[in-house]
Amino acid sequence: MQSGQVLVAKTKKNQHYVARAYLRAWSEEERIYCLREGKLFRPNLTGVACERYFYRLQDLTPEEVRLIEKGFIERTSEPLRTLQKNFLSLHLAGPRLRKEVPNNADPTFLSTLERIIAEGYEDFHQKIEDSLLVFLRKMLAGETDFYSDARQAAEFLYDLCVQFTRTKQVREAAVAQIGAEFRGCDVRRMMGALSHVLAMSFGQSLYADRDKFKLLLVDNNTRTPFITADQPIINLQGIHTGKPPEKLEFFYPLSPTRAMFLLEASSKRGEFALSDVSVNSYNMTMIQNSFEQVFSDSQEYLDSIKGVVRRT
Repeated sequence: MQSGQVLVAKTKKNQHYVARAYLRAWSEEERIYCLREGKLFRPNLTGVACERYFYRLQDLTPEEVRLIEKGFIERTSEPLRTLQKNFLSLHLAGPRLRKEVPNNADPTFLSTLERIIAEGYEDFHQKIEDSLLVFLRKMLAGETDFYSDARQAAEFLYDLCVQFTRTKQVREAAVAQIGAEFRGCDVRRMMGALSHVLAMSFGQSLYADRDKFKLLLVDNNTRTPFITADQPIINLQGIHTGKPPEKLEFFYPLSPTRAMFLLEASSKRGEFALSDVSVNSYNMTMIQNSFEQVFSDSQEYLDSIKGVVRRT
């Protein structure tokens, strides 16, 4: 092996931040209608909501580690704080070990280590996707009883928060708000680890307050289908305000004909039958919160909103 050569031939290069299993509800024979930069495509599910080595593990500088620990982890209580510190240590282990291993080391070991760095974190997310998929199938079948079970609720809220924070949209929104560099730290490099630390904190908070929220499924019997996007879960109370939202109202389309809300128990949202106007309003909100890709099972509907996508 030549000096400095990276062995990635057997790694999964295109790594998804929205699960293909989730997007299948809008697809036919593994193809889905997609709007990107005002243009309509019908790609395969393997080619959307993904990026080359999106989950590749990154080493962090001592300053970046301190920022995550002081700014986020130390604000939490035990035992979550220990779990988050252990996660951060595991996240850094592969890249740091690679720095210590000479390039003339055993090629098989180097290849295995590089595979772990390149796709180990995606494997971790795949397990979370598989867990969330169980709950998605339940909700598509009209079931929400799992939210009343403490263990299942904890798992579901954690999975939900991971999907909420792990996307390209969240990474780029952090850069837009904080800047590419903050106190000498590379924000993009930090976000791979930080997004999961935030998901852990967010999930624990929602679990602790779960009795204050209700899980609601709404059926769409209109002629207008729900769409989804590369940021499939959105907080309806945190839309382009430039400030942290004071309330939480999760909206998560599950298929063209069903969506999930996680709402404050007193909320009246979702208690009335949907109209074409209201479905279209939720769709516009999905577009506003997307990064660059919007998905549907309807070519006709995406064609009708091309101009809206191009302007947002």
